[in-house]
Amino acid sequence: VVLFDVMDTLVADPFFGGFERDLFSIDGGIKALFAIKDQDSFVQFETGALTEEQHFATYFCDRRPVDGGAVRRYLQERYAWLPGMRELASELAAAGVPLAAFSNYPAPWAPLVEEAVGLSEYVPWAFVSGEQGVRKPSAEAYRAACAAVGRGAEDVIFVDDSATNVAAAESFGIPSIRFRGAEALRPQLRRL
Repeated sequence: VVLFDVMDTLVADPFFGGFERDLFSIDGGIKALFAIKDQDSFVQFETGALTEEQHFATYFCDRRPVDGGAVRRYLQERYAWLPGMRELASELAAAGVPLAAFSNYPAPWAPLVEEAVGLSEYVPWAFVSGEQGVRKPSAEAYRAACAAVGRGAEDVIFVDDSATNVAAAESFGIPSIRFRGAEALRPQLRRL
């Protein structure tokens, strides 16, 4: 089974495409947003420890109001397959290679991704951190993802854009590939 990370591996993450400027009129890029954003809030939301409403209430350190509906609409309108990844997933699925999504993402937002790009047509959702309560790079996340697809670590291949997550998967015994685009991924998948 090929376990794919979702954000910035299969699907472009709209958060890194002007989110801070478009929604909050913050100049200075994503670093300027991170300087005033409550860093723990999203991690807690991503593991299901906070509801979406609680996340928006604690989004900024100074607790300024956040229009959650606007955030959801912004994200959903901008989710898109990364270049070549829908085609690659389609080819793998047509060849009979089992695929599964293994994502650190809030449970309420995974359906937004699904509605926007139809991910499960090619890559069924197997693990979403917001549903499981653990996230990569925790060993428990890799254990749970393997259990979700009914395979041992040696019987899966993990693909993620994060070097930290790839290293953690490899230390768990999962053959892994750091994602650097669809064309670079093809020969790496063939090799494994």
